Amino acid sequence: MNEQELLRTLNSVGMRCFVTWFSQFCDPSLSNEAVAAQVGAAEGYAAKACRSRTSGARRIIRAGRGRDALTIIAHSRADAWTRHEASRLLTDRG
Repeated sequence: MNEQELLRTLNSVGMRCFVTWFSQFCDPSLSNEAVAAQVGAAEGYAAKACRSRTSGARRIIRAGRGRDALTIIAHSRADAWTRHEASRLLTDRG
């Protein structure tokens, strides 16, 4: 996944969504359907949007670009909580 694909996919997922659900997106024991259901129940997105966001986030992580995505978010114009949480996740994950 090149930089342009990463940015496009991250924007499709949503920075706040990527950070909020990062642990679930990274958990291989959870199916895409299970994660999408959790996201939908908590965020109120349509089912198709939840599946798309989950798929995109997991594509980023499978490509080994999760840390890159968190770094982009931490230095973005996203809201303060999202930037802070992305920074925290980077620190926690070493």
